[in-house]
Amino acid sequence: MVNQPSFDRRAVLRGVGGAAASGVAVLAGCLGGEDEIEGAEPWQTDELAEVPAEEHPALYEPSETERDSSETLAHLTWTGYDAENVQGPFREQFNANTNIDLFTDNAQAFNRLQSGEWRQFEQCTFDMAWVPRLAEAELIRPIDYESWKPYTFDQYIDLFQPENGYKYAFVNEDDYTFDADGTLYTFPQRFGWASFAVNTDTVAESDYQSYDIAWSDQYDVGVYDLMFWGIQIIMLREGIDPFKEHTDEEIEQVRQATFDLFDNASTLLTDFASMNQALTSGEIDIGFISGNWINGSLRRDGNYEFEAVVPDEGSVIWVESTSFVKGPQPNVSDNYMAYMMRGENALELSWPDSGGTNVVPHRTAWENYTDEQRRVLRIDEIEDIIEQSVFYEGVPDLEKFEPIWREAKTRM
Repeated sequence: MVNQPSFDRRAVLRGVGGAAASGVAVLAGCLGGEDEIEGAEPWQTDELAEVPAEEHPALYEPSETERDSSETLAHLTWTGYDAENVQGPFREQFNANTNIDLFTDNAQAFNRLQSGEWRQFEQCTFDMAWVPRLAEAELIRPIDYESWKPYTFDQYIDLFQPENGYKYAFVNEDDYTFDADGTLYTFPQRFGWASFAVNTDTVAESDYQSYDIAWSDQYDVGVYDLMFWGIQIIMLREGIDPFKEHTDEEIEQVRQATFDLFDNASTLLTDFASMNQALTSGEIDIGFISGNWINGSLRRDGNYEFEAVVPDEGSVIWVESTSFVKGPQPNVSDNYMAYMMRGENALELSWPDSGGTNVVPHRTAWENYTDEQRRVLRIDEIEDIIEQSVFYEGVPDLEKFEPIWREAKTRM
């Protein structure tokens, strides 16, 4: 792990006085992190400086500088993070504004940052497979593991501990692959699985032990037009590793399986709201693909018969992970990261006022879920789900499968 820096940021800020400190974030934004700013630390102004943390639990409380400065923190992320029960308490406690910019596609968000929009954000949350790419592109900063550990990994459940094999926050900078002994670049924040959804009232349990049932005419099947996850699930069904370069024979095998799936399907669904509606109306019995992030809203309304089941072939586990973007940072940025990672706030993020319900890896949240939340989120099943599934590491030749999906849609 990287070494912990020796400086104390708030001690420096107090030393230069309130006026100089309160101007740090404004000046940093104007200068773009290229010049030294009196009273600021390297992590705030240098584009790729390593981010340290104050001694735990100092970041949970605002300093006078932060309380008086009314700074803005910009976060590029997914729906749910913008909910009032998630953002409101932080804004009030730290007298800060948060600008939450939502996206729905990792690749598009990556391209936004790479094209220069990184200047507009201090933090970003991607599915973890994109973290090595973000690090290699020098879009996100390394993070000091030891100083941040009390705010993050010390609070996570056992499944997310690096000593237990969780490597998807650490990057080997020699080849930009995941490595539990590598450099810390991100923090797990929410997670779940991609599989398929069934109406357990109409589909026999013995039938959804395999994805094969989605290729059968025994039930009405709806295909969600989400190629990215759909292709990965088809590969799992075909016994093909999604996360490697694929041979011509494997591509052809996926092509035929994709065509067969679409030939069998009764409807193509453009978004997850349409799929959930098709399930609740009885139009379809099986939704391919789905996951807890899609299916959770149905269950939250008491429709427990709808499940994003994980058959014998497994599912793909995704982990939304938050990083510090390169470039200048406001004083409040590390407070925001620590606050969002705190177990109490993670529980709010898991059950937001708006946006889908998702599981978080924070032990405090798991210990305080209500019986209803545990049932909706299927907490008692998650360890088994992860054990029989694969963690999403990125499909390196995804572009080879996009024409297959497009052609398959024309066959319906």
